[in-house]
Amino acid sequence: MKIVFRLNYHTVPGQSLWLKCSIRFDENGVFSEQVLPLQWINNEQWETSINVTGKYKLEFKYYYQLHQADEFKLDEWHIPRNARIDMMAYDSVLMLDTWCSAGTVDFAFETNAFLPLLPAHRSFKNLATPKNSNHAFQLRMSAVPPGKVPCLIGSVSEIGGWNWYSAVPLIETSANVWQVHLFLPEDQVVEYKYGLFDLKLNGVTSLEQGDNRRIPVRTFSPRQWTKVEDECYRRDDASLFRGAGVALPVFSLRSEKSLGVGEFADLKRFGDWAHRVGFKLIQILPINDTTSAHDWTDSYPYSAISVFALHPIYLRIDDLKYATPAKFKKQIEIAKIELNLLDQVDYEAVMRVKLNFTRQIYDQHRNAIIRADEFNEFLERHAEWVIPYAVFCVKRDYYGSADFNGWGEWKTFKQDQVNELIDPKHPEYYDVMYHIWLQYELDIQLADAARYMHETGVALKGDLPIGIDRESVEAWSAPQLFKMDSQAGAPPDAFAVKGQNWGFPTYNWDVMRQDDFAWWRSRFTQLSRYFDAYRIDHILGFFRIWQIPIDHVEGIMGQFDPALAIHIDEIYSRGIGFEFNRFCCPYLREDCLLERFGESLDRVKLHFLNASGNGFFQLRDHVATQRQIVDYLTTHPEDEFLRVGLLDCAGEVLFFEVDGSGGTLFHPRCSMQSTKSYRGLDDKEQQRMDDLYNDYFYTRQEAFWQAGGYEKLPAMRKANSMLLCGEDLGMVPACVPDVLKQLGILSLEIQRMPKTHEVEFFNPLHAPYLSVVSPSTHDMPNLRAWWRENFAVTDRFASSCLSIAFPDVDLSGEVASQIIRLHLDSPAMWAIFPLQDILAVDETLRHPDPEAERINVPAIMPFYWRYRMHLDLEELADANDFNRKLKHMILAAGR
Repeated sequence: MKIVFRLNYHTVPGQSLWLKCSIRFDENGVFSEQVLPLQWINNEQWETSINVTGKYKLEFKYYYQLHQADEFKLDEWHIPRNARIDMMAYDSVLMLDTWCSAGTVDFAFETNAFLPLLPAHRSFKNLATPKNSNHAFQLRMSAVPPGKVPCLIGSVSEIGGWNWYSAVPLIETSANVWQVHLFLPEDQVVEYKYGLFDLKLNGVTSLEQGDNRRIPVRTFSPRQWTKVEDECYRRDDASLFRGAGVALPVFSLRSEKSLGVGEFADLKRFGDWAHRVGFKLIQILPINDTTSAHDWTDSYPYSAISVFALHPIYLRIDDLKYATPAKFKKQIEIAKIELNLLDQVDYEAVMRVKLNFTRQIYDQHRNAIIRADEFNEFLERHAEWVIPYAVFCVKRDYYGSADFNGWGEWKTFKQDQVNELIDPKHPEYYDVMYHIWLQYELDIQLADAARYMHETGVALKGDLPIGIDRESVEAWSAPQLFKMDSQAGAPPDAFAVKGQNWGFPTYNWDVMRQDDFAWWRSRFTQLSRYFDAYRIDHILGFFRIWQIPIDHVEGIMGQFDPALAIHIDEIYSRGIGFEFNRFCCPYLREDCLLERFGESLDRVKLHFLNASGNGFFQLRDHVATQRQIVDYLTTHPEDEFLRVGLLDCAGEVLFFEVDGSGGTLFHPRCSMQSTKSYRGLDDKEQQRMDDLYNDYFYTRQEAFWQAGGYEKLPAMRKANSMLLCGEDLGMVPACVPDVLKQLGILSLEIQRMPKTHEVEFFNPLHAPYLSVVSPSTHDMPNLRAWWRENFAVTDRFASSCLSIAFPDVDLSGEVASQIIRLHLDSPAMWAIFPLQDILAVDETLRHPDPEAERINVPAIMPFYWRYRMHLDLEELADANDFNRKLKHMILAAGR
């Protein structure tokens, strides 16, 4: 028997396709593995074949793999494919397949985000193969409208002859897999399409978009069986699901029942409001425990001490099922009144109160808590992370610091030593159990809120930070997974001209890939306990991360990792007169220093500089790096006013040498054009440097970074059933959009941050379907604050995006409504709005001061994350005029 595999896939130069196939004969039950290259037929099709002998029933599993030159290999999605063949019944088999892409919208509809939103078909049937059939059709289609099924219609009478009342309905044999077996003439080309068949009308109501599909003449043998696997119903864009969502950190929620901060239980009431006005999704910021210093700096939600543990600040004490005396309840009510009166979150006060009250409850009931079956089931199920986390918390508090390097004998993580603390005889046993109990209660409350929202018809979207804190459980227990001598951040952009330094260690991908990124997969598994979708913070980091050496502090001193360095020979070949001291050491010339320090220059020379001749200077050894400068100024506060100028001096370089390269490999400094060193070059050399710079940052790395994305992100995509959304803002490599599209990861489109330099503002009406559009993010000023920020920019925005001439200085409710409607009308799958921007449409309801609604200012590090709604959720629910207007806007947009 000859088995022919023919694959529909549009290829470009440099690509090839391969078949990975396992065949099993009933006689022995052993699969034989084969890997075969497919042969190019045309730009749309590839083919290969296998010959088998015998008189048995055989089963084969197979899938296709795409190779891009020597750069990467990508498996198709939803593998493997399966088929069973009776070799006595047929002489040949033709598998007509379409490449299965994770970017097919049907796979997005199969994620948890759509379980409460779209209809599901679950009356599956086994489909027997009729003796006279010679064709099998299989279509993957999800989100089929109620009362309808996919059908087959085409050019021959067996599939209706294009008669809409003679089409052949398909049968759902497993979740979202539809099949039918037919006899079709083999001596002619068959053209066909899929459509939607109304079971009550007994006819087709619509056909898929695009050209007719075609089955060529089948001439391999007289007894041939053909299986057609089509991976995508080509939907009419107008019929695609489009939803609206609202974004707000949990800590920003305000209700009558909360205690100074938003709590997990508040998500229920927020979900009720969202459902009432037509929002189908709520997006929040990270909710992991960030308790490190026990002060306000712990408010930063992207610096967790555990990627698994939830933050105790979100626990609702009133919902704990433990008896408490009346005096205790009165104390809680007093604290609630005092803290709820505050305009913003008082992070330190809230944490003191909550830890005090929960500790009292625990101490009173600890024996019953520890003996409870449910508690012990939680401990057993999550022991791998919750025990190290609890011990970390106990040692953090004992030593007064989360910096485990100062923990003496506990500096290095030892599993046996950690396990000793969960022995009831150990003196710290009850302290450890307290932190585990908090996680147990937090898990109950968040899972309950998520379940309630699902029943309401609202999906919950979480946020996955790209980094971990260098003083965290993970850095302590698994340091081999990270580069502890490096810092993650972001290159310079319009919002942070010196870049960002988040302080996190970067990832040791070489170690992580050894177990197929198990650490990442476990993170996603934990997230999926609560969330239907999640935002991958700085997804660009999976392609390359902005890495800053530990001896510098500003993001501008970083470089991409990994990245292809520039060889010294290439620099010379471009006509650049490279000199190490001139290009790689700080360029400190007398006139430049005077421009920078003015009348303080003499003081700077006296304490920080050495003259090196010809009007040039060098930084002294004790301030040779940015880290040394910061450390020096910490102990010499009288010189603090020189900080910015001294840090700039350390950054006055054009290239960074690659360690260990012997002066042969270099990376150009980002934004080198802003340096005085660059300004000191002549015009020709500047042009040559620009050419090299642009090639390095925007061209030569693309294939390299694309391969990195295809290596890591599929493992993340397969690890769970959540909808993935990437935060792909900033300096975006050209390869990123195609990788995200191929993997079915939604992009983020922000009107104020277009991904091309050709336009100043992105038009939401031009967004791809697999995307999220939003007017702003938590890292930006809200719409009203931004409107005031720069009137020249506001004027251009109003004119080009809204056709408004001479806009008012303040954003009116009507203009805010126009911006919201523009996003609602986008073809994007999701339009998600910060609550502050939604409230902007109502001039009587919104906050009087837009600046008070700012969540984060990336250029300020550390920043106090304390924004809280000025309305409580009860007031929001009662804002009938506003809610009616918002609901009408969402419905009118078809979301």
